[in-house]
Amino acid sequence: MKMLAIIVLAAVATTVPNIDGSKIDVSAMTCNQFLQSDQDRSNLILAWFLGFYAQVENPQVIDLTQLDQERIKFNTFCAQQPGFYMTTAAEGLLGK
Repeated sequence: MKMLAIIVLAAVATTVPNIDGSKIDVSAMTCNQFLQSDQDRSNLILAWFLGFYAQVENPQVIDLTQLDQERIKFNTFCAQQPGFYMTTAAEGLLGK
């Protein structure tokens, strides 16, 4: 599952404009930093989490139409808990 998330991250990073090649350490990113990210970067992060937490029944499918819906969930949670790490937030919001 982690390998799939890495592959998705690499694929999306090559197609998303304005990603300057810098690394994104999602394990160190706080909700506040996510909220301050531009839409391209937040899309990349959300796509990575969607891939990482993909359904066990179909782990090869990432439904990118969920980005806006998930962004609302993350933005709402992160506005209330800006100091939470994104990995903790994702586990609570996407983990099964």
